Amino acid sequence: MTTLVLCFDGTWNNMEQEDNGNIAPTNVVKFYHSLSDKDSEGNPIKKFYHPGLGGEDIGLKAKIVDGAMGASIGDHISTGFKWICDNYQSGDQICIVGFSRGAFTARSLAGMLSAGVMKTSALSVEQTWKQIKSLYALYTKGKLNEAPTDWFVTDSSSIQFLGVWDTVGALGVPNEFGLLNIFDNKKKWQFHNTALGDHVKVARHAMAMDEIRSSFTVTQWSNAHTHADAKQIWFPGVHSDVGGGYEDCELSDLALAWMIEEGAGASLQFRNEVAVSGDANGSLHNSYKGIFAKMRSRPRNVPEVSPANSHLFHPSVFARQANNPIKYGPYWPTTHLEIGEFTEIEIFAKHKWNAMNLFLSQGEEYEFSSRGEWVDKTDSCDWRGTERDDYTIGDAVRSAASFFGKFEGLFNSATNNKEYDIPFTKRLEKIDWFAAVGCIANDSGVKRAAGNDGSPTPHKYFAMADHQQNKSFRVDNSGYLYAFANDGWAFYDNNKGSVLITVKRVA
Repeated sequence: MTTLVLCFDGTWNNMEQEDNGNIAPTNVVKFYHSLSDKDSEGNPIKKFYHPGLGGEDIGLKAKIVDGAMGASIGDHISTGFKWICDNYQSGDQICIVGFSRGAFTARSLAGMLSAGVMKTSALSVEQTWKQIKSLYALYTKGKLNEAPTDWFVTDSSSIQFLGVWDTVGALGVPNEFGLLNIFDNKKKWQFHNTALGDHVKVARHAMAMDEIRSSFTVTQWSNAHTHADAKQIWFPGVHSDVGGGYEDCELSDLALAWMIEEGAGASLQFRNEVAVSGDANGSLHNSYKGIFAKMRSRPRNVPEVSPANSHLFHPSVFARQANNPIKYGPYWPTTHLEIGEFTEIEIFAKHKWNAMNLFLSQGEEYEFSSRGEWVDKTDSCDWRGTERDDYTIGDAVRSAASFFGKFEGLFNSATNNKEYDIPFTKRLEKIDWFAAVGCIANDSGVKRAAGNDGSPTPHKYFAMADHQQNKSFRVDNSGYLYAFANDGWAFYDNNKGSVLITVKRVA
């Protein structure tokens, strides 16, 4: 019996990548190099590595397009499938790992393998690729069951281990790009299934708590809680603090060590001399910068960081929460108010997201009050917004932007795109300019937080001033509470000041 291990890297990632002039491979590469040549009984382990989308030597233009759009993901899936077909013998074990969109590739390949491993020994290379192309076409249409049964090796669909780091789709054009999104060829990616098949024996998913890039919303398995042996665990850090790729890799080594341990528990064999530990207090990076800072951000829907949910988090989360390095400040401090309790929290006009460090549970009710004023360039107002004071030049600018904002809903309805925000309009058209907005990071309670193009489901938003005394806000779905001034995404740099918000639980 041979163990076949396939490793799919993340976007623009490959074995030679560097960070600050030093080699800085992802966890996919490290996992690949950590594997032993033989299992515990002396049987061979064969391994396959594939660079990430845009990570191959395909020319600069192709690298940029493929890395940005994920255009060749079908080729990556098919290449992995062919490697299995070329190497598989009856009784062999299949294991697949991946990071980022490489994780999406790994999971899609696992889905395609639910039909079984294709017989290729009697086929020419050309015939093999033609048949794989036909099978892939059936897979994209959700019609794998229509593939002829004589294409496949008997009882060959089982996958021993599927391990992924921070799966993101981000295929095609994210919805926030509006007009460009109209021309997106959704047939290339909308078929991917987020459910975990029963043919996967052991499944593991390491997820990043601190990633806020909107188009990098994590794609969880929708049915992990009902699978026989699946774990989805939150780790400290942003996307590459979990999947690797930074020179300072203390955090990502935690997720690597966990995946190696989980893989070993599923019968994978690793080199005896491999020692990976990591550090819960390692460098936590900022991924929301450069070109990504020009795009939208969004906190992830993270469960309450409390001992009651320890099974959902890696121990390093609580270790960092208890003793975070002083250069970062407190890590995920969490308050859960009892009935009658209240707290006061300052929220700043410049911040696109003010973490209030409050976890609100389904069915609870809250009232809000405020004091103080903040400033939109030169116009000051309280938490109710700028549309209640004397008319100013700023109001004229905002009125003009609101005029275009009226067309936003029409455009979104016509294009079936709820995410597009016309430039220079306010973030939430139904709430006044510069009003204090509450946001519960709960994906609005849907099971699937992101589409395959990376465009996320909206969180729950509300005008805080609408829920003062005797007008309580009832929590429909649990989540952490954030707040912000309702400005245009590009306008926060000219904001000043803060308001003090009182949050009181009343039921």
